[in-house]
Amino acid sequence: MKEGEQKMETKESPFQQIDRKSPEIMSALAEAPVYKKQGRVEARPATVGEEITTMLEGGAKETVNKAGEGDWIITNPGGEQYIISEKKFLGRYEATDEDGVYSAKGYCRAITNPFGKPIEIMASWGSPQTGDKRCLIADTCDASGKVDGEPYLIDADAFAKTYKQVEAQS
Repeated sequence: MKEGEQKMETKESPFQQIDRKSPEIMSALAEAPVYKKQGRVEARPATVGEEITTMLEGGAKETVNKAGEGDWIITNPGGEQYIISEKKFLGRYEATDEDGVYSAKGYCRAITNPFGKPIEIMASWGSPQTGDKRCLIADTCDASGKVDGEPYLIDADAFAKTYKQVEAQS
């Protein structure tokens, strides 16, 4: 190296990049157990362009997303915030008698991270989403277990607190 030249260091990502819609993942999700979301969340309409950084309970950054027209901001009991479209919000939550508090009514199929290391996907909202080696890969579904085809990552501890395994309805 010549005097005055800077050494370029490349930092290898700690995350394995995966295709969230690979045939292996989609097949595993189609056969995975069905879970029902439990509990209540706080929710409010988002402001267009509002940016939310989803942080897990332990402080790890999961993803960043910007709100669009009609989107909602959800805050889980653990404090995790994320953006959801109005259509998804109305399908997954119902109002309670408490202002700004909604009861979960959604379902998903989920598998544990099969890669044994931290992973990163390109989420349906167009931003990278990361999960540790314990995370789950999930896809929303109806009560019969028919998946939406838009897998996402969810922290194992958050999943354990908010989902309960159920039988798929016929």
